Amino acid sequence: MISKKAKYALKALRVLSKHYDSSTILTIGDIATEENLPKRFLEAILLELRKDGILESTQGKHGGYFLKVP
Repeated sequence: MISKKAKYALKALRVLSKHYDSSTILTIGDIATEENLPKRFLEAILLELRKDGILESTQGKHGGYFLKVP
């Protein structure tokens, strides 16, 4: 059995992978809405994935997350 954190991480990665080819940068809100996930918990998960080198992020008005590798 996997943890809720791992399930949320996989769901977020699935959303990000669907948008990989279009080079779309997704906000935490976009991902949370698409998969019905809590934003606060998702934010911590995405930060961890970024630190692990799986995701990249940009800051600012049009900031968000995207997959670092295919």
